[in-house]
Amino acid sequence: MPTSHGGSADLAPELDRLDPALLAIRSLVNRPAYRRRIRELLPARVELTTVRVLRAVERAGDTDPTIGDIAEALVIDPSTASRFVDRVVERGEVERRACSADRRRTRVGLTAAGRATLAAVTEARRTVLAEVTDGWDPADVGALATLLERLHESFDALGAGEGSPR
Repeated sequence: MPTSHGGSADLAPELDRLDPALLAIRSLVNRPAYRRRIRELLPARVELTTVRVLRAVERAGDTDPTIGDIAEALVIDPSTASRFVDRVVERGEVERRACSADRRRTRVGLTAAGRATLAAVTEARRTVLAEVTDGWDPADVGALATLLERLHESFDALGAGEGSPR
């Protein structure tokens, strides 16, 4: 196991703290209190899979994603992604559209209802994050967000076989 980090001092103690911290962070959104608080703030019940599909479609940007794109974004099988999308279509929050470049494929686009659900979920999460970081220095909240984004990018690069970006 490498113990140096780009020629800098030994980071083993910090890395040993980081691993359990990442595991703990991953479990935060699954805590009953977090989920309960989010539900209290939402006007209607929204399933996590619905939010994940809506976010994947939103993050695709100007190009409506295919089921394969959604599966890749959610790190699930395309058949599972298709079932998830079907449920969200039934809720009227996304719609399937024919792909103009390949008629065998469909693209998935947000509806006004889907955008409204995303806005409500975003506001609820923002409220909960404001509650748990109450009393924090705004610079600390910004630094945490920046470092987590950087860590996410490094994991994405690792998964793509690019190594770790600096």
